[in-house]
Amino acid sequence: MDDSNQTLDEECRRSTFFQWPVRIFGPVPGLMELNLACWGLFVGFVAVPLFVRLWIQFKSKGGITNILPIDFIYFYGIGRLTNEYPLTRLYDYSLQLKIFNDIYPLHDADYGPSPYPPWVALFFGLFARIPFAQAYLLWMGTSLILYLIGIAVLIKGVFPGKRLEISLVFCFALAFHPFVMNTLANGQLASIAVFSVGLAIFQERRSNPFCSGLALSILTYKPTLLLLIIPMLLLTRRLRTLLGFITGAVVLILVATTSGGIQIWPAYAHFLNYFGKAAGLGGQSVLLSWKYVDFSSLSYAVPGGRSREGLVALVFVTIMIAGWLVMLLWKSSTGIRPAQCLTWAATLTWTMLLNVYVPIYDSVLVTIALILTIGALRDLDWRAAEGWIVALAALIFGVSWVTTSIAKAYGIQSLTILLSVFGLVQLFQLRRAIRQGSPQEERTRRASASKTCRGLGDTTTL
Repeated sequence: MDDSNQTLDEECRRSTFFQWPVRIFGPVPGLMELNLACWGLFVGFVAVPLFVRLWIQFKSKGGITNILPIDFIYFYGIGRLTNEYPLTRLYDYSLQLKIFNDIYPLHDADYGPSPYPPWVALFFGLFARIPFAQAYLLWMGTSLILYLIGIAVLIKGVFPGKRLEISLVFCFALAFHPFVMNTLANGQLASIAVFSVGLAIFQERRSNPFCSGLALSILTYKPTLLLLIIPMLLLTRRLRTLLGFITGAVVLILVATTSGGIQIWPAYAHFLNYFGKAAGLGGQSVLLSWKYVDFSSLSYAVPGGRSREGLVALVFVTIMIAGWLVMLLWKSSTGIRPAQCLTWAATLTWTMLLNVYVPIYDSVLVTIALILTIGALRDLDWRAAEGWIVALAALIFGVSWVTTSIAKAYGIQSLTILLSVFGLVQLFQLRRAIRQGSPQEERTRRASASKTCRGLGDTTTL
């Protein structure tokens, strides 16, 4: 059956936890109607307001900088620094401040340090060769394309031939608040992470592990995102992928060393130490904890979270979850494809939680994790579990639009709680996938057992 004729009624009948309220809303809408409604809401409440906001800023006297894409000011600034000064001065914080304030002066706050590796500054040096407004729009377009590619290369394998379902996934991915507002409008880099991970998994599916590792090396733009991914490659014996990653990382290091000399690395290490203290790694946090989704940042927001008892609880929870994840990753190395998808998905989810600091814009990686999880459950034909994940995905999407306001008012990051639930569900499903195997393997096993039993029965008769 073509998906254009498929209705939500089929999904509702298969669901064990949801029934469409026919008496209230009438007949169950089809996927076509749902697409029209969702895309209409996206255009009316997301795309058009963002376009109008940009248009007004272009027409204003102050120009587009009044929109305060504060994060892009950092990237444009370090790009300008590399164009105007030796790369060895990239980690001179006073020089960074001077350039950032030249672009747009802040009157009620100060710019923080920009701790990105040298190759990020070299890359944005290309954007810094044109005026800020044009560079900002160019990066917005580039960011959108990278984000869409990262999702597109995965989604066809999850929803083969399901054009309307694919359309819905793109709609919700584009309207996800950490992407559209925290990444796209603010000029952040999280779309690079989606592109890198999506391309890496795509290459793995095409049996190109070395190319998968090369794609993953792009993620070195933010080393904290690799905190669990590199151990995952080792635990699941993806050694050729790891070799590709190391090769790509070495190439980037050589490019930076050629441009800035060997002395760039001591300066970078010293700067990371300074930034670590600013981010709270040294026990003092000057960052706004409500902008972050990791457990460590949550501990700053929760009363008593940084007390001795609170820190003990945080360490205990981290060790328990990390230990369980390590055990499952090790067992999944010879697992079937759905189990491999779940290893990636669970690793990405817990990367956002068991980390030193993860800003809310980096939570866009949950789009990859959700796609992989739904795809794995579909391959395993676990319809009830798939329904729960779809419902959880919708909840994550909705909460993403209010989670910052809630965190400001009450100190609790709602998105962190939902990601924790999602991560635990993934671990349970991964354990189940490792134990059970695919439906085809299960049918083969049962057929073999049945044949053996018939043979024993014939022997007994004889």
